Amino acid sequence: MSDPAPYFAEIAPDAPVAQARWITAKDGVRLRAGIWHAPAPKATLVLFPGRTEYIEKYAPVAGDMAAHGISSIAIDWRGQGLADRLLPDPLPGHVTCFSDYQLDVAALLQHAR
Repeated sequence: MSDPAPYFAEIAPDAPVAQARWITAKDGVRLRAGIWHAPAPKATLVLFPGRTEYIEKYAPVAGDMAAHGISSIAIDWRGQGLADRLLPDPLPGHVTCFSDYQLDVAALLQHAR
């Protein structure tokens, strides 16, 4: 089970609020996931934000999807949003290797299951 994480609903005040959770990648990097549950969902949409983005930005899209019976899940990638930073300076969205993002995807999909 993952721990609750902060979610800033005021960023998208007219959109549904996600259930935010801390998840951990295989290499120990802590990531934040946002889950928007649709009533009686038919499917789950996995949202992969762009660089410098965060889960709250996708709340309006998740709301639209929920209206069509589709749950959504999104991630704060390592170095982005509220996820762990890999450098002492938190501003650069640094990763050691692009393939590290695969660890983030695996953690998100495991959490979605």
